[in-house]
Amino acid sequence: MITDYPAHLDEKVKASFNQFSEEAMDNSAINVLFNVGTSNDYSKGYTSVEGGTGVDYFAEGANLADVNNEEGYNSVGVSAEFGGKITVTKKEMLNAKDETTLFNKIVDTKIPVLLSDMYNFVELESMKMLNDGFTTALAPDGVEIFGLHTWNSTAATFDNSSTTAAGEAALAELEEYAGAFTDANGKPMPMSPKTLVAKKGGTASVAFRKVLRDNGDMVANTIGNVNIYNNGDYTLIESPYITSATAWYAFDSRQENPLIVDFIQTPMLEERDTNSSNLTQTTPASGSFRTGAFEMPITWYGSTGV
Repeated sequence: MITDYPAHLDEKVKASFNQFSEEAMDNSAINVLFNVGTSNDYSKGYTSVEGGTGVDYFAEGANLADVNNEEGYNSVGVSAEFGGKITVTKKEMLNAKDETTLFNKIVDTKIPVLLSDMYNFVELESMKMLNDGFTTALAPDGVEIFGLHTWNSTAATFDNSSTTAAGEAALAELEEYAGAFTDANGKPMPMSPKTLVAKKGGTASVAFRKVLRDNGDMVANTIGNVNIYNNGDYTLIESPYITSATAWYAFDSRQENPLIVDFIQTPMLEERDTNSSNLTQTTPASGSFRTGAFEMPITWYGSTGV
């Protein structure tokens, strides 16, 4: 017969959850797309740097000019909590026909599903920076991530958006943009946005795969739920979380990524709780993170494809 419920979750159950959590984090596609990290700051301020001035020739004995960073927009990212819970009913407990360890056993079997849902949530929320990047996901200047931006320090502008369909013409346009890019003061700031992103199975990814295949030996790889193709020049990342079949994106993976996913708390199990009215046992799991373009998205380029 069943005696008492355990007072606390077994440490082995928590260890199992933590192991699944670490594996889910390591295999998550957000690692290859965004600037993923951890932070102790629930609210964090960011300042974009828009270039520097002051480097010049100097005469013998003369003082060197001060190099000043052109300060850009200030923005603040605030974390938000997310989570779910594992529920074990009284009937489940009775059916298991165990004594002190049965609650932990039932929780342990439900952990993979809960954790999968939590990281699915993280990926969906993170991908809004791309999926909503032409509409409601904004950069520090208050403009959509892919749009006509204004440098804070000089009021000069740059446009990292397009409507060109994926293909050879798109890559030519991308190369032109990258080679002509300048900082807030008009100084050349060439980039190399060789990483392409498109929806898995979408028309954009199909077009880019053909271009990559026609221009080099293509090597395929898989990380988590994304396909990655490389032909020695470009890398194509196909994600099922991209919502548009025609949209495509590109970024320079060699430079600091301005699209940020910052965890204040990665998913973890909390202590269990008992509903006194129906004896249902619940074990919540929660996390806390923030996402956003908290610095100017100069290393990204995006097209709706239509």
